[in-house]
Amino acid sequence: MIIRKLTKDDFKQSAEVSASAYAYDIDDAIFDENVDTFGAFINNGETLISQIVCSLRKNFYCGKRIGCAAVGGVASKPEYRRMGGVRATFDTVFEHALKNGADVSILYPFSIEYYRKFGYETILRCIRAECSFKAFDNIERFHEVTLATEENKDILKDIYTDIAKRNNMMFVRDNYENFCFTPYKSCRYTYFVNRKSTNGYVTFTLDRSARIINICELLFSNKTALLNLLGFLKTYDGNYDTVNFYKLPLSSPVFEVLRDENRFIKRTYIYDGQARILDIENILNNTVYPEEKGNFTVKITDNQVKKNNAIFTVSYENGEGVVYKNITADYDIALDIPSATRIILGREGLTLNEISYIANTEIVTDCRDFLRAFPKCTTVFYDGF
Repeated sequence: MIIRKLTKDDFKQSAEVSASAYAYDIDDAIFDENVDTFGAFINNGETLISQIVCSLRKNFYCGKRIGCAAVGGVASKPEYRRMGGVRATFDTVFEHALKNGADVSILYPFSIEYYRKFGYETILRCIRAECSFKAFDNIERFHEVTLATEENKDILKDIYTDIAKRNNMMFVRDNYENFCFTPYKSCRYTYFVNRKSTNGYVTFTLDRSARIINICELLFSNKTALLNLLGFLKTYDGNYDTVNFYKLPLSSPVFEVLRDENRFIKRTYIYDGQARILDIENILNNTVYPEEKGNFTVKITDNQVKKNNAIFTVSYENGEGVVYKNITADYDIALDIPSATRIILGREGLTLNEISYIANTEIVTDCRDFLRAFPKCTTVFYDGF
């Protein structure tokens, strides 16, 4: 089996693999030169059996930029499945990502268990919620918003960046491709509030026939910003009956400010993005630690990225940590890379008892300083790839 990066000469075979896996018309396939596609070949490199698309991006972790390999298009031709093509291709993708500064990888899974075999674990658990406009009864209407257009695109990007730094694992948006500035053409609207200490925006589409407003993104810096944005949405209550929040963090304050939970028509718990740590040492070095003094030792096992297989001792104080990589040492807790990704990167704020139920974990001490180092933080991201 030969693993290599695909070129334009491989486009026909690549399109066939994608079409057979995702069941779409092969005429819709395009060769994107802006991303790297890696494939597994047999028959002396003549026959493509599996492929993975990888684009290099950045995310915010603890307010810092870290490298990310965004993975998609994982596919195999049905007649060549279970031959190890995807696993071998993932090995090459991980090597490529690490060489290009990626600390983590993110994908949107069709199967959580399938990608867990390659070290991925769910870090984005969220709620898709629908509510009647009657839930907005206690919200005051608000009109001091601005429609996002080309003229004010830098303001919107700055708002996004400011809020993204405060959350966990949001993608860095250095360009404008994930914003929409043609509302009257696309029928996708973004309105923002931007004041000295209050900013945020809401992006939505309108389904007039079903009388539903679909909220695609909702970001806000504080309670005032959230109330302002919800107050603006309330101006639609004469024409629409239902508000559909596409993706809310589990602990979203939206549920608190709307207050009457009986007005929610439906709540759907969704497992969205999966991630895997590619360079655990860099993640530990980029963590912002507590002000109080502490230390812990964690053993990491990783079946594919061998450099992660080590015991790491972290001493922290005043928000900064010093990381030591050991070959042998006593440790407080042992984690495989999926569980480390969930606890360290996903930031659910799990208790030691909750961690004890996660597969492939070993708890040796009370892990007090370890738990303190990775407190609960809102994890959310919207960007598709």
